[in-house]
Amino acid sequence: MKVFSFFFIASFLFITSCNHFKPQDELILDKNSKQIIFFSNEKDYEEEAPYYDAIIELKKLFPDEIKNMKIISSNKAKRYYEAFDVQSSPTILIIHQEKVLVKIKGDTSAEEIIKPLSDALKSEWSTSN
Repeated sequence: MKVFSFFFIASFLFITSCNHFKPQDELILDKNSKQIIFFSNEKDYEEEAPYYDAIIELKKLFPDEIKNMKIISSNKAKRYYEAFDVQSSPTILIIHQEKVLVKIKGDTSAEEIIKPLSDALKSEWSTSN
């Protein structure tokens, strides 16, 4: 079942990243709501497996936020890596009113991703980490 979930999310992310981030596209963020941004490296899906598992769990709790999640691939939109001070992928962050509320990067477990993201999405007033 976990393998199926992995391939499902990997396919979803690949399709989404291909559809949303053409070179002429701009990353449009809603400054009035919390926005999840996932920096992905489509060449190394195995390293991102805990992120996919976390996204699946978070979708149950926060379907609208996950539906509006932006995915940025490593080979496209390098300017966004610089704008959000992202050094490598995978990295996932939550932005609200032009501030980074949560940033999780690198090799980590799904639980270590879910907890801070969930806390930030639940809270009405979050502070930067």
